[in-house]
Formats: sequence, structure tokens, C-alpha cells
Amino acid sequence: MSTYYTYEVSNPNFENLGYLKAIANIKDKHDRSAPSNYHWKILKCRMIIFSASSIMACPDKNDVKQVHIIFNKVGNDYDLLTSLFLKFSLIQDGGYHKVTTEMYSMCFLYTMSAKLAPVWNYLGPNYFINNRDFLKAFGPQDGIKLKITVDNEKTILELKPIKINFVKTKEQFSPGESIIVLPSLNKAVVEEHCEVLPKSGDFKCYKDIRRHWKNIHGYRLPEEEHSYYTVRFWRGEPLTYPDICILRSYPIITPVPKNVEKMILSKFINSLKVKISYILGFPLSISNEACLRDSSECMNNEKLLSDTQAVSLCTPTQN
Repeated sequence: MSTYYTYEVSNPNFENLGYLKAIANIKDKHDRSAPSNYHWKILKCRMIIFSASSIMACPDKNDVKQVHIIFNKVGNDYDLLTSLFLKFSLIQDGGYHKVTTEMYSMCFLYTMSAKLAPVWNYLGPNYFINNRDFLKAFGPQDGIKLKITVDNEKTILELKPIKINFVKTKEQFSPGESIIVLPSLNKAVVEEHCEVLPKSGDFKCYKDIRRHWKNIHGYRLPEEEHSYYTVRFWRGEPLTYPDICILRSYPIITPVPKNVEKMILSKFINSLKVKISYILGFPLSISNEACLRDSSECMNNEKLLSDTQAVSLCTPTQN
């Protein structure tokens, strides 16, 4: 039976960190990959994350315009943020405050998930799946279940290696059927099946859909276009989803043997070191790695590095 493995990530300079809120200018002409105000805010948040390794951020879960940002009060981070706000049309909302462990945890998780994609794709509420092309793959795939605890000195990552199996079917979903959507694993209800992208929706073409999923979720949709579903949540207008991003039931999560646990852990920790080599301007420091030593020989480091090269957001378009 698989267990959690505990790792400690040092929280550099915690007492000298500042926290502030920024507001996205929703009056901007939106990029086609982020047509709604909510997605526009997320895109701006991710632009901040990929523009500076010394900053962590996350979008507010409820407010349509708000982004949470953590930075170093010592040094030039605040000046850097000011220039990024001008570049990405964000407005600081009030002064900066002391960082709480809860806010640090939220920003750490979101920043980590953004930077680990697409090699490790975040799957709500607390899973990562290790396959860039998992949307079109079949059978169990390597994954990690994650718990995060934060205090002033360290971030504790509890990692459980697992297999994640999406039960896929070629059977079409019916109007009124309850389904599960990626990446949140939230429930929704099918309204309509569409063989081609609905003209009444927010996206003009499949290219826009692919850019949306890359820019907003970090997911890489396949080059070949699939059919679509319009789905409705408990509130809001219906949304259009590619059929490969809809499930009939929750993924099946299964434990793995000890030797496989160590291999999956090794891949995840090495990806962290490559993709998040610096955190808030300081080198990433992870302790308690002894359990990985006997599995290091099975890692192909060159393959790992090629799979985890720097990720850039799609170039925004304004037409």
C-alpha cells in the first residue's frame, strides 16, 4: 500500500516577504484565448509568474479581477512588479501586507502547478499526472497526490505516488447527463453535443481553444480536433468543452509497488528542481531525499531535462 513521503522546502526570507493584491483591467481588449474576464485575470496572473522567478502568485478563486502576489520587500522586486503591472495592465489594490501561511500555500501551489506543466499536469483538487499527452492516452498513468502544509520556515510537501486511470468511452454523452470536467474534476450537466465548434461560443476556431487550454490550464490539447459539448454548472452561462476534457466518472486512483513509488517520486522531485530552481529569488532547497537514492539509476536525466524545458505562454493575439 502506498504511503506519503515527506519533503521540506525551505521558505526563504519569510519575514521579509510582502503580499499585495492586484486588479486586472478587464476593459482591455482580451486575447482570444481568454475571452471571459475571469480567464483574462488568470492569463495575467500566469504572465506575472513566468516573468519573474522571484515572485509567486495565484488568481483569486471568486473575484473576477483579483490576483494575489507574494514578493520580497528587500531588493528590487517591488520595482519589478510595478513595471510588470504597467506591461500587463494590472493595478495594485491597496498597500502591501504581511504574508500569511495560508496565502503562501495558495501562491506556492499555483506557481508550482503552472511551472510544472505540461510534464506534470495539475488535476483538481490535489493531483498531478505525469504525461504531457495524458488527454489522449489510455490506461493507468503515473501520478502524485499532494498535501501542502506551510509554516514560517518551511513548506512541507507530502507526496503519495499513485496511478491515475481515466475511464474513457466512445459512447456519446446525453443532454441532461451529469459529467466530470477537467481540470477541476467538478460536476456539470451536458446541454448539447456539437460535432464542430459552436459559432455562438467565445472561441472562433480550434486554434483558439488549444491556446486557451495551454494559457489558462497548462494542458496541451492534441493537434487533431475533436467534437465538443456545451455544459452547464450550478451557476453561470453554459461553457464549451472539447470532448476529451469531459469524463463520465472520477478517475480511478490506485496505489503502486514500492519500486514504482520511488521511480515516480524521483521524476517529480527532479522536475521540481528543473522547473522551479529558484523560489522567491533564492535557490530551491529540498530536504529528505534519502528514499530516492536507490532509484536514481533508473532515471534518464537527459530525457527529463528535454521534457522540462522552459514553458512560454502562447503569444497573445488581439484580433
